[in-house]
Amino acid sequence: MFRILRPCIEHLGFDDRRLMLIGIPLMSLLFPVLLDLNAGAEKELGFFTHQVPESMIFVTGFWFCYRWLIIGLRKKYGPTEDINRRITKLVLVVLVSAPILKQVFEFVAFVLLAICDIHDHAMPDPLRLMVSIYLPSFLILAIYEAAYYAAHYKQAIIDRQRIETQHVNIELSNLRNQINPHFLFNSLNTLMNLIPTDQERAMNYLSKLSKFYRYAVGVKEEKLIPLSKEIEFANLFVDLLHERFRDALDVKIIVDNEQGHMIPPLSLQLLIENAVKHNVVSKDAPLSIEIVLDAEEGEIVISNNIQRKLNSVESSGMGLSNIKERFKYFTSRPVKVVQNIELFQVALPTIMA
Repeated sequence: MFRILRPCIEHLGFDDRRLMLIGIPLMSLLFPVLLDLNAGAEKELGFFTHQVPESMIFVTGFWFCYRWLIIGLRKKYGPTEDINRRITKLVLVVLVSAPILKQVFEFVAFVLLAICDIHDHAMPDPLRLMVSIYLPSFLILAIYEAAYYAAHYKQAIIDRQRIETQHVNIELSNLRNQINPHFLFNSLNTLMNLIPTDQERAMNYLSKLSKFYRYAVGVKEEKLIPLSKEIEFANLFVDLLHERFRDALDVKIIVDNEQGHMIPPLSLQLLIENAVKHNVVSKDAPLSIEIVLDAEEGEIVISNNIQRKLNSVESSGMGLSNIKERFKYFTSRPVKVVQNIELFQVALPTIMA
């Protein structure tokens, strides 16, 4: 019952029932006073017995018609995807429909007032008539648009704060992930195997391991870093992995003209680590990872062949969903994920400096 009175928060941005409860009577009282629509009318027509009831009919009719129109256009065009086209169509429909609606509601008012035995009044002059048609119409539209974008602005601030909090938590989780005991154990185990057999390689490996942790700790306060710096760290991380896996791991980084591209730190390292963590890496089944910058699309694409472990290591929490949340903080462009039987691919949008 009274479906039109149901709240439509998804497309209006707020529950407008209280607004209608206050706005319709208020406008019905104000417009007769502001426009003096009954100037020249018979004196026996009282303000509360004729002008306000007639104004109430007009305002209520306009309000519900344009509320329905606003909801319909937002369903069709979305809130922000095609705002210019939506607003243009909204204004044109109002310009055309308002005089027609005025005639309809005037007939309704005439019938109701006649039933109540209240005589008709003199027509206002053309200028007042036009104002009486379009002023309430566009005022109603302005109220709904202002309230809608105010609600969206408030929600955007809340979302921004939420994403920023998630970003801080992810950065802390990210740092813990770099110093996790599993990676440290494997690194120290590799170092212990190198010391008795090749001390020079052992010292070189220890130097790279030291640089790795220095970088991981050093960027914990950074939100974005140049892609060239991230590539440098990714190469360092790959060198550490090569010492452990040798020919079983093949990583190709093809990045040209990375100037101006920025990226959240440790993004590439995390995706390389996840590929190693969840796939078999052996001489019989080498793991191939490729990192390519698509400058035209503004994306850096990380892909690897899929050869899942039977008992894959569970995610530490700094997974793909967290990477997506990190990028949401800086850009509306999504992190793209493509997966099939043979290939797993992630495209990270770069942020231009």
